[in-house]
Order: sequence, then structure tokens, then C-alpha cells
Amino acid sequence: EQHCEEKTKVQIKMENVLQENDRLLTRALSVEIVNIVVHDNMKSACLNVTACARCVTTESELKTDFLLEKHCINLEVNNQLNTEIFQRDTWSSQESAPTFAELFEINNLKAQAKVTVILELKKKLSSLNGDVKDRNVQRDVEEIKTLNIELDHKVTKLAAENKHLKQTYKQLYDSVKSSRVRSKEQCDDLINTVNLKSTEVSDLNESLQEKVLVITDLKVQLNKLKGKAVLSEAVSLNPIDTELLKVDVAPLVPKLCKNRTAHTDYIRHT
Repeated sequence: EQHCEEKTKVQIKMENVLQENDRLLTRALSVEIVNIVVHDNMKSACLNVTACARCVTTESELKTDFLLEKHCINLEVNNQLNTEIFQRDTWSSQESAPTFAELFEINNLKAQAKVTVILELKKKLSSLNGDVKDRNVQRDVEEIKTLNIELDHKVTKLAAENKHLKQTYKQLYDSVKSSRVRSKEQCDDLINTVNLKSTEVSDLNESLQEKVLVITDLKVQLNKLKGKAVLSEAVSLNPIDTELLKVDVAPLVPKLCKNRTAHTDYIRHT
């Protein structure tokens, strides 16, 4: 029974060791998968945030430039109209009232002047837009180059970290695997030892049973022999002489009664 209990304990320990090794392997693999997913999500999130920030900046700059250009055009148009109104007032005060044909011609000239001013302003606006676009494009290209350099550095750093993590997890996996193999070998050795001990115990039990049977047979035979001796042989009793039972002891001197050594010698001799 004791060996059976030891065998059960060894099997339980072996199962616990195997379960612990499986748990460590599962944990290492799950950590590696989580790190890869987190790195990918972080990279995509950084790219999206950078692109959105660049778009918002470009849009705000374009809106500002457009408002400035519109304000400039309005100022030039108002200035031109004020100049024409001032000239018209001056002419009306110096000269007499013009005829209908003169007014029609003046209005045509004013309209042509307005069209000319508008065309010139449109050309200026288009040139300004082109310059702004070129500057924005050049600035965007420089920002993109800078971002690409930063992303290259980040990717290199992440690749080095990923490589280091892979090496660490590989070493962990190898150590767990080797420890699992060693524990399995130890468990196998323990099982073999327990089996050998069980075999030896069973052999000892068989030999003990045989010896018990032999001893039992010998006891039976001895009892039989003892019973025959008692029945066949008569026991002769030798009487003891009463004179031998008499003891002649000299009395102890009274002064030596309190002497311990003398008293001990007296008792020993008597």
C-alpha cells in the first residue's frame, strides 16, 4: 500500500509538471502574438494620425490664403470704384452735363476697365494660387521626407526589438522544452523505479508467504512432537532436603547496624 501511494504521488507530480510546462508554452506564444498585433496597430495609428494632421494643416492654410486673396481683390475693386466715382464727380463739376451717348460711352469704358481689372486680378490670383500650391507641395514633400526618415528609424528600432523578443521567446521555449524533456525522463525513471520496487515487494510478499507457510507447518509439527513427548515420558520429581533449607547466619554486631558498608556485606553474604 505504501508503494502504491508513492506511485500515485509520483504520477500526480508528473502531471503537475507537464501542465505547468504547457501553461508556460501557451503564455509565451500568447505574449508574442499580442506584441506583434500591438506593434502593427501602433504603426497604422501613427501613420493615420500624421496624415490627418497634415491634411488639417494644409486645409487651414489654403483657407487662410483664399480669404486673404479675396480680401485683396475686394480692396482693389473698391479702390478702383472710388477712383472712378471721384473722377466722375470731378468731371461733372468742371464740365457741363454729358449727353446720353457720352454717358453710354463712359459706362462702356467703365465696364471694360472693370473687366480688365477683374482679368488682371484673376491672373494675379491664379499666379498666387500657383505659388501657394508650389510652396505647399514643396513643404509637404519635405514633411513627407522627414516623416519617412522618422518612420524608418522607428521601423528599424521596432525590428530590433522584435528580433530581441523573438530570441528571448526562443530561448524561453528551448529552456521549457529541455526542462520538459528532463522532467519526462525523470518521471520515466521514477516510474521504472517504482515498478521495480513493486516487483521486488511482490516477490518479497510471495517469499514471506512461503516462509509463513513453512513456519506454520513447522509449528504444527513441533506442537505434535511436544504433545507426543509429554504423553510418552514421565517426569520424576526429586524432593529437596529440609536440612538444606536451614541457614546458619551469625547475627550482626549491634554497633555495625548503622554502618552501611557492613550492612551491605551482611546482606550479600546471607
